[in-house]
Amino acid sequence: MPSEQATDLAVARRRLTELGVHPQKRFGQSFLVHRGIVEEIRDRIRTLSPEIVVEIGPGLGALTEAIVDDVPRMIAIEVDPRLGESLRERLRERSQVDVRIADILTIDLSAEFDGRRVTVLGSLPYRITSPILKHLIDHRGVLECACLITQWEVAQKIAASPGKDGSALGVLVRAYADVSSPRRIRRGAFFPVPDVDSAYWEMSFLDRPRFAADEDAFFRVVRTLYRHRRKMVRRALQEIVAKETIEGVLASAQVVGTQRGEQLSFADLDRLAAALCRVETNL
Repeated sequence: MPSEQATDLAVARRRLTELGVHPQKRFGQSFLVHRGIVEEIRDRIRTLSPEIVVEIGPGLGALTEAIVDDVPRMIAIEVDPRLGESLRERLRERSQVDVRIADILTIDLSAEFDGRRVTVLGSLPYRITSPILKHLIDHRGVLECACLITQWEVAQKIAASPGKDGSALGVLVRAYADVSSPRRIRRGAFFPVPDVDSAYWEMSFLDRPRFAADEDAFFRVVRTLYRHRRKMVRRALQEIVAKETIEGVLASAQVVGTQRGEQLSFADLDRLAAALCRVETNL
């Protein structure tokens, strides 16, 4: 690791000043400056021993500089040209790292890494956490796992899905991946200090989803039920199912209509989506 570390708050402040970067908390622009947490994540990456690491939003490079010498190949994707160019210059002698100035959402990971398994690493900007998670799921065929830092509440809801403390996003993530218990990171580990705590957690992609129904139908059911999570399933489904067919759909799916949507398991949601498809096919 370079002697001048971005986990040193004074170094982080100076780098930002020199680059003319003024972090905006409302955009989730907070940089990890806690050496202990960086070292824990570095040790975890060493344990995983990935062939390729793709880092999303390296920022000031705290994780990048800690990990780069421990992996065969690393691609750091930074959307801010000032941060990206600075990191590229500092790591110019590390041939195994490729710093790219790009938006991760525009990169086709499947085309880039076809035939190879990749570990993703990143502290995700709060405002685009959902799109990034969906992007990773869309490219799960080439991804081994993702080691992520997100808002604490987001991580909690994902880990609790499906369920009363879960979310539609959480069901989406857990439909395709095993999720580790989130490890809380206090807000003081970042600069500038955000308004909320964060969490480190991992998603390990499954060989097959936790549902067998049509994908579009499954997530149409999930979105509907979690949008109306306090309503009975019977009433919530009126948004996507003709009223006169709801009882038949519920009976076919063996789902009790007086339950709340957040009470349904993956198996329940899967049967409900399959029943919905059967009704639509027969129309």
